Amino acid sequence: MISGCLRTLCLQVAWTHRPGACLSWTGLAARCGGRAQHPGAWSFVLARRRLNCWRCQRALLPSRLFCPSCDALQPPDTARDYFEIMDCDRCFNVDIQRLQQKLRDLQRSLHPDYYSQKSQKERELSEKQSSLVNKAYETLLTPLSRGLYMLKLNGIELEEGTDCVMEPQFLSEIMETNEKLAEAHSEAAIQDIGDFVKAKLEELTEDVSKAFMKGDLEEAKVLLAKMQYFSNLENKVKEKMIPS
Repeated sequence: MISGCLRTLCLQVAWTHRPGACLSWTGLAARCGGRAQHPGAWSFVLARRRLNCWRCQRALLPSRLFCPSCDALQPPDTARDYFEIMDCDRCFNVDIQRLQQKLRDLQRSLHPDYYSQKSQKERELSEKQSSLVNKAYETLLTPLSRGLYMLKLNGIELEEGTDCVMEPQFLSEIMETNEKLAEAHSEAAIQDIGDFVKAKLEELTEDVSKAFMKGDLEEAKVLLAKMQYFSNLENKVKEKMIPS
């Protein structure tokens, strides 16, 4: 049975773990005739690594936050990516409501205030785990940071000064929009520019999603670089809308 599951898992991972494809752990479990479980429940097959509780030394699965024997909070597992930490499929199109609910659930378990009467080690672990969860949430929350993180997981990062890969027409559009914003003095004029930038970001988000679904990481990289330009413009619009 184990060898059959391993073969099924390897085939499924090879197919669904393409860049941008959604890796569904529920689907992996179903194909082995088992119940849907947390991703860490399969990690002994995929990675063959075990951890031990720092307090009682019981063997643990990597996804365990607490030891089932002594209930001690465990150190963060650096091998887990943000998608696994937040119990999301590794996919550009994230269920935001589910992500927010997962954050609330983890905060209830990990918030440092709950560990004020615990040992120094547990207080430190709580701070580390809570910080990691917050960072994972913030990264996956917005399309731009989520897309950049997906590129990073695939060994791709945007270089400084990406103007060289941008079409002159695109850069001209960015410069023109910046100039219009600098010259805009009425709330209506600023709002019009904000609406334009928002529409551009929504359009680029759709294009990035399609690029990841096709596994075209180079196209996703170019589109995310464009999103960075419009995201900066969006921030400038927000700053100008705030009364001085």
